[in-house]
Amino acid sequence: MKIFKSRYLRFVLQLITVSALMASCSKNFIERLPEDAVSTSEAITDKSSMQSALNGAYAELRALGLYGADLPIIGDLLADNSFVQTGNTGRFLTIYQYTFISDDSYYSTIWNNAYTAILRANNIINASPSGDQAAIDELKSQAYAIRALVYFKLINIYARNYEDTSGLGVPIVLEDNPANKPKRSSIGQVYNQIESDLQAALSNIGDYTSSITISKYAVEALLAKTYFYSRQYDKALTTAKDVIDNSGFTLTSSSSAYASFWANAAAKTDKVEVLFEVDADATNNNGSSDLARLYNNGYNDIYCDSTFYRSFSETDERRTLLLEGTTKVGKSAYVVNKYPNGGNTDRDNIKVIRLAEVYLIASESAARLEQNSVALEYLNTLARNRDQSLTAYSLSGQPLIDTIIDERRKELAFEGDRIFDLNRLGLTVVRRINQGGLSVTSSYLSVAYADFRRIAPIPYTEIKANSNLADEQNPSY
Repeated sequence: MKIFKSRYLRFVLQLITVSALMASCSKNFIERLPEDAVSTSEAITDKSSMQSALNGAYAELRALGLYGADLPIIGDLLADNSFVQTGNTGRFLTIYQYTFISDDSYYSTIWNNAYTAILRANNIINASPSGDQAAIDELKSQAYAIRALVYFKLINIYARNYEDTSGLGVPIVLEDNPANKPKRSSIGQVYNQIESDLQAALSNIGDYTSSITISKYAVEALLAKTYFYSRQYDKALTTAKDVIDNSGFTLTSSSSAYASFWANAAAKTDKVEVLFEVDADATNNNGSSDLARLYNNGYNDIYCDSTFYRSFSETDERRTLLLEGTTKVGKSAYVVNKYPNGGNTDRDNIKVIRLAEVYLIASESAARLEQNSVALEYLNTLARNRDQSLTAYSLSGQPLIDTIIDERRKELAFEGDRIFDLNRLGLTVVRRINQGGLSVTSSYLSVAYADFRRIAPIPYTEIKANSNLADEQNPSY
């Protein structure tokens, strides 16, 4: 099974290639944590070894190909929120210019890191250790949630949206079997697996302890998002409502608290905003390749689209995270300061699911169910929390849905969701020419959903090694 066979060798070679191309000095991620030595379910014999294995699964989420850099960056750069400046260091050029091919290093690294994370989760789920069964079941629940989270990202990167559930998704692999050569499961089957894993997680998941450990309402929030993307709006609304009403989580309390929330690099225990985030600290981080340093306090390669910046009102607190500045070649630009700790000892944790998104899921789901008053309640609660001078929205029908989508864009900007929202909706990417921005061909200033590059190629190395994938590459690659 090529997905896992020799994965470490391929991952090291991939990092070497990326390092050469990008002039990066980051160290091999896999070697950072001693917990990563646990790689098979047979090595998990008790609660302690299972906890170590789970630490390794969490750590893999911080890999450069996952939340450490690529997922948050690509989700905005493929869309209309950000651009690569002219004096860049060579990072993400194929992504921004839509020139990636079947052996693109970014999409290959995402694939490899994702299936490594799935393997680590599988080893935990399939283990049969002795000891405190309740504690072991709780650790397995977190592994189910991690596997579901990674499959959710994979299905949205390498497959079309939920409109055609029989379309090609990604291979579902639930155990480590090097002889296995899995075919791509259908889109519907992958979503069913995600839902099944999240329901399994809920059966024994623990209560909230901090933002860097998956807990009950983080799982429910991810389940609401799964229902939302699979167009089960009634279930999405019910699940999101339970999180909002019963989790005890709150939005930031005031305008000043919003900026402080993003500036705080520590794991949270106060139940404000973030249900789950990927941990990064002074010891466990991606060095000079941290996400924050790609935006600010480091490489400064990527900036906020100027038209997008102007869509925020002057009193919108989210605008305070976009700073007026200049690129390295002296052109005016708006600097993304959502991750302000790139140059600090403690690093920014990467948000995976926040209460604000749960409000938006509830709002759009209600609007699509024609429950306008419910949709407006959730929309106005969030929007007026961010902009206290905002006059409450009073809309219905498609104008209401369009406004919710616009609020999603503003709220989740630079967290990696924008291209997947546009894909979910089948909408065209409409990009602008930014002063100081790297030039792109005119054909990629407007990218229709039907364009084959709106979904990623299955890595060439996977297809070459797995004969069952030979006829399953995404079209035109």
